[in-house]
Amino acid sequence: MPDEYLDGLFGDERAQMWAEGLRRPPRATFARFVAEDDGGSVVGFVTVGPADGELNSSEGELYALNVDPDAWGRGFGQALLLAATDALSEAGFREALLWVHPGNERARAFYERFGWGSDGGQRQEEVLGVLVPEVRYRRPLGIDHDFASTAVDSDAVGVLSIGLRLPVLETAT
Repeated sequence: MPDEYLDGLFGDERAQMWAEGLRRPPRATFARFVAEDDGGSVVGFVTVGPADGELNSSEGELYALNVDPDAWGRGFGQALLLAATDALSEAGFREALLWVHPGNERARAFYERFGWGSDGGQRQEEVLGVLVPEVRYRRPLGIDHDFASTAVDSDAVGVLSIGLRLPVLETAT
């Protein structure tokens, strides 16, 4: 997102938008999760469902995964991503996709650590009124992957076991 757009966002308006959205129960095969720190503050979220929101899609999609930069490196993103892929797998999807900004190297490296890879797909997507370039990543679901090398330290795991509340609202399947 362009800096001038982000600078024009108002926290209260965004909080109200999310609060309204979270009050509505998720539709079938959709799920949303939030991560909380040990103080109960929300530090991240993830939303998933069928690709392109099409209920008859055979692929799942990770629509959004965001973690507060102050909480980066503490395992919240990892926990949210794993919860998201588990939810998609449990919903019956065998493959998942996501779209990421081509210049977001941190996010791309993060997804690649967890078995996601670019398939060459590209698009320009309108996000809240702004055209954003994106590249597509894919990952098979229902396959055990060895992510031992990506494990967080034991202190962070302790925070996750206390601070991750999954789901905020029950997922619909």
